[in-house]
This record gives sequence, C-alpha cells and structure tokens, in this order.
Amino acid sequence: MYISRDGFSCQRGIALLLSLLILMVLTLLGISAFHNSHIQERSAGNMRLQSVAFEAAASGAVDAINFFDAYKATGPDANCGELDHDGWNGATAWVTRGSVGEATVKQRMYCLADEYPSEGPCEENAWDCRPARSQLFVLSRGEITSGGQVVAQRDIEVRLDIGGGGGINVGCGAICFPGCNPGTFNFPTSNAFRVDGNGGPAITGACQGMRDGIRNGVSNNRIGNYVGGIHATTPESAWETPESTELFRTNLETSAVNAQAAGECMVYCFRSGNAYEYGTPQFGTIADPQITYITGSAWMGGDVSGAGILVVQGNLSWEGTPQFRGLILVLGGSFTIAGGGSGGQHAGSVVILNRNGNNGSFGVANFYNEGGGNALYRYDCAALWDAHALLDANGQSMWAPECVVGPASPYTAAPDELIIASWRENIGWREEFFGSN
Repeated sequence: MYISRDGFSCQRGIALLLSLLILMVLTLLGISAFHNSHIQERSAGNMRLQSVAFEAAASGAVDAINFFDAYKATGPDANCGELDHDGWNGATAWVTRGSVGEATVKQRMYCLADEYPSEGPCEENAWDCRPARSQLFVLSRGEITSGGQVVAQRDIEVRLDIGGGGGINVGCGAICFPGCNPGTFNFPTSNAFRVDGNGGPAITGACQGMRDGIRNGVSNNRIGNYVGGIHATTPESAWETPESTELFRTNLETSAVNAQAAGECMVYCFRSGNAYEYGTPQFGTIADPQITYITGSAWMGGDVSGAGILVVQGNLSWEGTPQFRGLILVLGGSFTIAGGGSGGQHAGSVVILNRNGNNGSFGVANFYNEGGGNALYRYDCAALWDAHALLDANGQSMWAPECVVGPASPYTAAPDELIIASWRENIGWREEFFGSN
C-alpha cells in the first residue's frame, strides 16, 4: 500500500501533539500530588502541635489544685464561692508552670459569678443544681511558639469547689425532718427562696419515703435553689426516737425555766402557752445566745431576732423578716412561712418533727408556704456548736451536731478539701471578661 510523504507528516504531528498533552496531564497530576502531600504534611504537623498543646493544657488542669495552693495568696477575693457573691472581673497574671514537649504550660486563676444558675429540672446534687454564686476557676494553657508567634494553643478551664456532702448519711441539713411520716410539703415557688446545705444536704428526712415527700413539694424548676440536694439520712441522736426527743425536750424546758428564774433572759426564756412576737424583740444575740422555750405554738414576725436554741412545743409560723442563728426545734409537726414578708433568714438547722405519733414513731410532719418567698435557710455548723455549748452536761450527752466546721469559700479551704468539680476546653477563656491576652 502506498502512503504519501504528506501522510507520514500528518501522523507524526498528531503523535507529537498527543505526547505533549499526556506529558502536560502527568505534570499537572504530579504537581497536584506534591501539593496535596505538602498540605497533608503541614496538616499532620499542625495536628501534632495541637495535640502537644492539648496535652500540656491537660497536665496543667490535673495540677490545678496545686496551682491554687501555691498562688492563692495573690487572689484578690477570699470570699469567692459564698452565696450571693458576685465574683470579680479580674484574674491573676499568667504563670509559667513548666513544659510538655515543645509546649509551655501556663496557668492563671479567677473568680466569676455563675453565668448559668439552674432554671430547670436537673439531677439532684449535680454541681450545677445551685443558685447563682461566684465560682473559682483555674485556666491551664498549652502554648507553642515559633519565631515569636503562637502557632498552637489549647485552653482547659477547671472549676474548683469544696468536696464533701455527697456521702453524708448521718445528721441534719439546713431543714431537717427526722420522722418517716410525710404530710403536706408546699415549698415556695419564688426563685428568691433558697436553702443552702453549705457543703452538706439542703434538706434531710429520716427515710426514702420522707425524702420523696419533700422532693414532691419542691417545684422542678426550683430544685436548683436547694444547694446540696434533698437526702435521706439517719437523724442525730436526740431525734432518733420519740423517747430520746422527749428526754431532750425535758432537759431544754428545765434549762429555760431555770434561766428565767435567774433573770438571764433578754425578753424571756420560758413562755407558757402560745407566743405572738412581732416588732424587734431579741431572744439572745450572737455574743449572748440563750435557750428559748415556748409550750404552745408560736408566731414570729416583724424583725424578731435571736440566737441559741428556740424550742416550740406546738407549731411555728415564720412571718415578716425574723432572723435566728442556731437550732430551731419544732415539736408540733408543722412549720409555716406566712405573710407577705421575706420569710426571714436562719443560720444553723431547723428541725421539724411531730412527737405525737403512734406506736413509738413520730407523727405527720408538714411544711407550708402561705406567702413568704425570699427566705434563706443556711446550714451553719459553728452556730450549732454555739447552741450545743448552752446545754448542761446531760443535754450535751443527748445531742451534738453531726458536723464539723468547714470553710465557706474555696479560698479558705485546705488543698485536700478541694475537688475539680468540672472542666471544659475553653475557646476564648472568657474573653468577654478579661480580653484575649
């Protein structure tokens, strides 16, 4: 077959063109593969740096309690963590604490108001079941620099708190129902009404049935106002049985009668029948507490105040803005918050029982709310021990608070009392408060 010279030229030109196109495609594929490999290498390097930075931040988070112990003297706010404390918009300076690989470990500490107080149902005794209060934080940062620039950074923020409370199985909370016969429980729905266990349970009952009855009387969207939760615990010795309570009651009555006869009372120590107290009478002071015994029911309103031990053989109605520090013992079975006032404040423990039960058990106990909604009941171990000191030897042998005096603020706690209550990786570490540096 004859093929012209021109035909050979045409075929050779097409082959050259195809070769060039194939070479160009292979070149582009090679460049793309090299570029992707370079990106993957840089990405892997960046991921490694971020991983090292995170490991450095995590090592600081684990060491947060030791950091706090070493630098708490520089903290500007020893009241951090107390109820109704707003915190402060400042922080300790960054402190370099060591290194992990190429990463430097830095830490700082600050106290902030709780941004997320509980507004809805939450698990009992969870760390966030609490009213707004300031909280103590330690921020740990892992940081890697190159050429004077930060190339990798990770932050972990931990919240420190005082441990304890979860394992309590003996004693009373801020409000205590030693019996196992629940009646009507109607707690205020106001967000201003709060009960603070101060490291222990907020409210206690002597059995699971009492605990459940109390819990059913608290609105789900207000459980966060009961700091420490609602627990079933074994009562203290004086109210383990109606018989032990009766012995303790008799001792208190005798002590009050004797003090009244000796003229040792600010208003009175012993009142036969019902008591209606309004205005500004004082039934003992912090410096001079006393035992006050009322054989009937009592209505306390206005600006009544007192300290020591208040025993009401009947029922107690708490109106207006009364304040008391120590032990309140209600033997008639019912405690009522009434009137349009704040409902008062109490530091110590309120024990509510009904000594008129059957078959060797306590009777029905009740908690009524008829208006007061801004009260604060706070467990205060020191106040209870001051009340204990008022008793004679027999009374002291029958009752002693099942508690120890502990710190109210993490700043005053020993390191072995602190726990890491929660942690999170923090993006921006509260820049809205402190800026980005």
